[in-house]
Amino acid sequence: MGEKTEISWTTHTFNSWWGCSRIAPGCDNCYAATLDARTGGDYWNPRTAPRRTMPDNWRKVFRWNEQAEIENRRRRVFCGSMMDWCDKDAPVGAREDLFKLIRETQMLDWQLLTKRATLIKKNLPADWGNGYQNVWLGVTVENKEFGFPRIDELREIPAKIKFISAEPLLSSLNGICLEGIDWVIIGGESGPGWRQMNRAWVDDLMSACAHKSIPVWFKQWGGNTKGKGGCEINGREHKFWPKNAIT
Repeated sequence: MGEKTEISWTTHTFNSWWGCSRIAPGCDNCYAATLDARTGGDYWNPRTAPRRTMPDNWRKVFRWNEQAEIENRRRRVFCGSMMDWCDKDAPVGAREDLFKLIRETQMLDWQLLTKRATLIKKNLPADWGNGYQNVWLGVTVENKEFGFPRIDELREIPAKIKFISAEPLLSSLNGICLEGIDWVIIGGESGPGWRQMNRAWVDDLMSACAHKSIPVWFKQWGGNTKGKGGCEINGREHKFWPKNAIT
């Protein structure tokens, strides 16, 4: 898990534990739940506690860090594709061990994304201060109702890079406040039951980002095909990193 990833805006994926629960519209067609069921799991059942991943999974992160040091090139790690790092049901000690791992892998930029923005402050380590230099904090913004309050929570927390993931983008985000945000990911939903992303929603959000000079990573239009609708807007890819990121 995580050596290679189809997620274009990261290098690796890492999961401290396996399992989550649906809490918002963006979770309705959760790819992780589908994968879990396909592999015989039941960890998206609210009666089943998430399980911590095996020690080998944790050890490989040090290998990524060593390889980055040898190459003198930073790598990005998305945590996590099969969990939410702010989950209140996290296995005992797993979140604390995650931040210990982050502190010990300084050549890796950790991309921590959550839908549980009200729990971010509570779950940050005691030595967070103005933020770890190798951590990017992000929230999912699938619509106004659930997404805008998450942005407000994120805005109040110090971090080297703050980002939003508008994926799956399920409605217009007209009127979005991007003050304090460094990076925006935009993507349509993919997989069985996918919900179509409207071109006007994308144009509005791209314009809002341009107005604030915020880099955008346009991931995909979405769909249930291998190409997932492609990743071009008017024949051009938009895949830009945050301004203060070392890539």
